[in-house]
Amino acid sequence: MHKEDLDSYDDDERLEGESVSCPALIFQTSGMPDNGVDLEGEVLFSDLGIESDERFDLDGAKVHFRLHLSAAKMDVIAMGELHASAEALCDRCAEFAPLNLETDDVLHTFKNGLGQPIDLTEGIREDILLTFPQSFHCSEDCKGLCPVCGQNLNKGQCSCEVQSDGDEGGDDPWSVLDGLKFK
Repeated sequence: MHKEDLDSYDDDERLEGESVSCPALIFQTSGMPDNGVDLEGEVLFSDLGIESDERFDLDGAKVHFRLHLSAAKMDVIAMGELHASAEALCDRCAEFAPLNLETDDVLHTFKNGLGQPIDLTEGIREDILLTFPQSFHCSEDCKGLCPVCGQNLNKGQCSCEVQSDGDEGGDDPWSVLDGLKFK
């Protein structure tokens, strides 16, 4: 069953105090079949209150969801998976590159939620935010930027000469430790 087949609630029918609410993630649970309901759809990052910043380009990017809602006594359990594609700034070369985000660990329980509209917005928002990397590299072999001129070394070498204290090139802040003598 797709999201379009389910009843959803307008902004006026949401609970007060919710910081972000996306109509595409509000579901009516009254009349839910005993075997539950499968939901599939997508929402914009902006509908979840997640906007682009200097590191992540999310303009027009969507979070795709595949969820299963089931009843457990009077509670409603939502479980499933999320995936999204966006652009992220590489920490080495400062170029944007594709970023795939996914999780199959979505699990939320709504106490006494059966027969009530449930809003998955905050849970889905938190789940997708947890998939964002702390550090991102466009590829494992990204060469980064020249520390002298800033040339992207993935696009070509520069003519800078990096002074070196060792054979490996570049300043080695640990080379001082090579001179230590232990007793």
